[in-house]
Amino acid sequence: MHDFRKSLINGALRKVLKRLHYPLNVMLTCVRWYVAYPLSLRHIE
Repeated sequence: MHDFRKSLINGALRKVLKRLHYPLNVMLTCVRWYVAYPLSLRHIE
């Protein structure tokens, strides 16, 4: 049962990664910056 879940998750992850428009390291950097820095208009002013 554990192997079935693992293969199901890997298959779903492959489908998601195939549809990305940008490389994975660029996406992870953007997410890291989004979490680390507040980017609302109030903070930019």
